[in-house]
Amino acid sequence: MYLLFVDESGTHPGPHPFVLGGLAVHEDDAARLQKELDQIVIDQLGRVPSNLDEYEVHASEMRNARKPKTESPQKATSIWVNVDRPVRLAILSEVYKHLAGFTPSNPELPVVLFGVAVERDFHPDWTPIERERWAYEVLLSKFDVMLKTLRTVRKLPNRGLVIHDRRVVAERDIQGWTAQWRSTAERIGQLRNLADVPLFGDSRATRLLQAADVVSYAVFRRYNRSAVNSEYFDLVWPAFHSEGDVVHGAVHYTPEYSTGSCDCAPCDQRLKAEAARTTSYGTAPHGARTS
Repeated sequence: MYLLFVDESGTHPGPHPFVLGGLAVHEDDAARLQKELDQIVIDQLGRVPSNLDEYEVHASEMRNARKPKTESPQKATSIWVNVDRPVRLAILSEVYKHLAGFTPSNPELPVVLFGVAVERDFHPDWTPIERERWAYEVLLSKFDVMLKTLRTVRKLPNRGLVIHDRRVVAERDIQGWTAQWRSTAERIGQLRNLADVPLFGDSRATRLLQAADVVSYAVFRRYNRSAVNSEYFDLVWPAFHSEGDVVHGAVHYTPEYSTGSCDCAPCDQRLKAEAARTTSYGTAPHGARTS
């Protein structure tokens, strides 16, 4: 079974896109990947802290941890404020490199990443919840297609289970959407390879949800118009899911795509994928699944 760990970014107000990031790892490698991410934290700290689980690898917090000017009983101080910033940044860089370079037990069942960025001016008439629903539909569809390819092409049948960071206000919505997509095809296609609706957990309990956070953060920084930075995105770009020579696992939804004016790598790969589908099947509806 493949486990897809998911986290989101961009839910706060502003001109940035809504982003979903995901890390898919085969069950045979999940425990080892967790231990190796633990070891990165230990090595960079230079010690084995008794409260290792409290050193949550949360990208935004690690980059921006600051001691509060005044003590507030309502807001806990980040544990990372007591760690020098160069050490925090080194941990993040090593985590990104490790996700991109992880060696799986079975080379045919690698760790792969997924990322979806939906700009706020993509279908500007959509509400925030409609943008989020679209992002989830795309992400889960791409995971489902990966599982289908493993089963039908590589003869490696695997179901998938989605594990999402806790998001109390949206959990029932996400589970309801997924239940619908498992029973009927909507805008993209029916989900046929998931074992159940998404489950939700506390990111403090597993490094793999924390890894999903750093993936979503990398995608968010790449498309944050107020401060574009592709440093982390470039580190993990080789790990996004691909078939053949086309990357399918990272996608950017923007009005600039239809005009050909977005030159980002995901948009370039999407053009290649759509050209290949048109050649194989004839012209397909924009965004429709043809397999």
